[in-house]
Amino acid sequence: MTQHRPFIVSGLLGLSLAACTDAFIEPKSYQAPPLDDRLALTGRVCTARPDPNGFPVKVVLVVDQSGSMCVSDPPGSQESSGFCEQGEVRRIVPPGVTQPARVRALNRLIQQFQNQPNVQVAMVPFETNVKGVWPPSSGMMAQRFSRPNASLNMRVNALQAELGKGTDYQGALAYTYSLIASDIVSTEQTNPELLPRTRYVVVFLTDGVPFPKCSANDQLTQYADDLNPQLTWADSVGAGDFCNQIDPMDPDAITGFVAGTDRNQNYQLFSYVDQLMELKDQYNIGDIRMHTVLLFNEEAVRACGPICQDLYGRYERWPGPVPVADGPAAAKRIAAWTLQQFAQRGNGVYQEFNDFLGLGQISLGALDYSSLQSRNVAKSLLVQAMSSEPGEERRVVDSDGDGLPDEKDNDFTFKTNRFIADSDGDGFDDAFEVRRKDDGFRTDTKDGRGCDPASPLTPGCTVRDTDGDGLSSWTEDYLKTRATLVDSDGDGIPDGLEAKYGLDPLRRQGAGLDTDGDGVPDVEEFKLGSNPVLRDKPFIDAQGYQYELKPELQSDGRVCYDFTVSNLSLVTPPTRAGQRQGFNLFKVWFGQAPESGVATDYGVWRAACAWAQYDPPSVRVPKAPELTPFVDSNFVAASQLAGPADYEARCIGTSPSRGQTATLP
Repeated sequence: MTQHRPFIVSGLLGLSLAACTDAFIEPKSYQAPPLDDRLALTGRVCTARPDPNGFPVKVVLVVDQSGSMCVSDPPGSQESSGFCEQGEVRRIVPPGVTQPARVRALNRLIQQFQNQPNVQVAMVPFETNVKGVWPPSSGMMAQRFSRPNASLNMRVNALQAELGKGTDYQGALAYTYSLIASDIVSTEQTNPELLPRTRYVVVFLTDGVPFPKCSANDQLTQYADDLNPQLTWADSVGAGDFCNQIDPMDPDAITGFVAGTDRNQNYQLFSYVDQLMELKDQYNIGDIRMHTVLLFNEEAVRACGPICQDLYGRYERWPGPVPVADGPAAAKRIAAWTLQQFAQRGNGVYQEFNDFLGLGQISLGALDYSSLQSRNVAKSLLVQAMSSEPGEERRVVDSDGDGLPDEKDNDFTFKTNRFIADSDGDGFDDAFEVRRKDDGFRTDTKDGRGCDPASPLTPGCTVRDTDGDGLSSWTEDYLKTRATLVDSDGDGIPDGLEAKYGLDPLRRQGAGLDTDGDGVPDVEEFKLGSNPVLRDKPFIDAQGYQYELKPELQSDGRVCYDFTVSNLSLVTPPTRAGQRQGFNLFKVWFGQAPESGVATDYGVWRAACAWAQYDPPSVRVPKAPELTPFVDSNFVAASQLAGPADYEARCIGTSPSRGQTATLP
């Protein structure tokens, strides 16, 4: 520094000579301004155009096939010659009518569905038992729902040619519940992402009250009647022998019914409707609803005469019987009340069609069979630092991104390798095993619940992250999360992030859930880059990530988002073999979902990533506050960005091993 002494001395000539000491003439060392450790990520990402086929509508047509239908909605015949073949019944068919009104309505509905490629149908005809379901429930081609076709039309047209005797609501509802529940379970195993986008619609069509109604208690002082339908029903008139003595081998017996027990009581019927609706929240279904349709043709009963006067049953109105002439009116009140209860509990619509004029106008197409299709919008956008973890005051280095900071991730503390996320290679990351040591996990020993290619239990196994959520398939199997979904509970947080901090990826992060009680909800802490299980409000105030998101609707229905995420802290990871020091990796998660169900949809997840280098006092790449902006093509399916090789190939910025800007292939 001697070359600068003349400049320094000359600058001091105006001072008193007495003040000229070595302290004033000693040269000063140059100090560069501190290197800025903050970074911002900017760019644009767009949603996809919605695919109509990705929003299934599954319709269950539950159709009364009891013998009374040949009078209520003629013409018709029973399975064997009987009531429907009586001359008086035949004479009530209106002139020119060759097909029942409900058959015509069902065929029109099927034709409507044929123009809706996302609609599938099942039909459940019922009388004493459920019979002749479509599509067939057994055999090699058995399936629960199918696209409507000519075979469905044939089945509908055959409804009136094989009428039975009873009207067992309970059996029909039980079958419908099992049909939908089993379809949901099957879909959950194969395509769980479809469940929040699926609408199940049940249409329950009948011409009267349940028969038989049976009571296990024959000693009550009062039973239900048309004015008090909410009470317990006595055995249906004419069904006493059936309710208490019927031979289970009788072909007219209800399958599974035990004589002397309750049947078709309100609590039993409503229970099935309620259980059906509970499937929505239990399995995160987009929508389930039940509509009811009553065909009540009192005009036909009057025209039929004495042979049909008991068609709707005989009723007691406690303490005395209902006059025979009032029987149809009583039956209508009971049926209407019951079906209205179904529709109310099933979030559906009750329809009623009376006499020949009303039946001639029956239309099932006006009910809501629309899909839940809507444009896709952002469900979640968040940045995850892959080279650092939140500390008490600032971010600390985590070279391998396993959730275990380097200060703990070393051979001395946990016998791990700070450059390898899964030191023992068993499919469970080091931090995961450290958090669960009480469950028998060890970071330096392959766990029997994971992968060991040399073990006879898992010969030749490999460790892969099939969906790109940050968890290997072995970890997902242990946690019972879905190996094909980034976000198994649909709360907008990838499974790997939740598991990293010991939270349950199957428990939705509600808007107000604050695990650590620091006043910041967990969902926000994930976005801020803080620790949701550590009270770290000062860290959040100083180090929390800041987001700006601006949507722009495109002419093709997509929504593009210009985003900026700032206040990202850079750290200096150590040198590893073949690489240089100070490389930071950031991952940008983007989840999109239909606007109609964005809160509960599992989302379609894409991800992008970026490298930045920070090695004080002189190295910072990029030098500018922001990286080159992301473009939409930088975002790929999350499964394509699931490991070190993917990050090297696909991240923007300067990659650590190649020393150049990485581009997409």
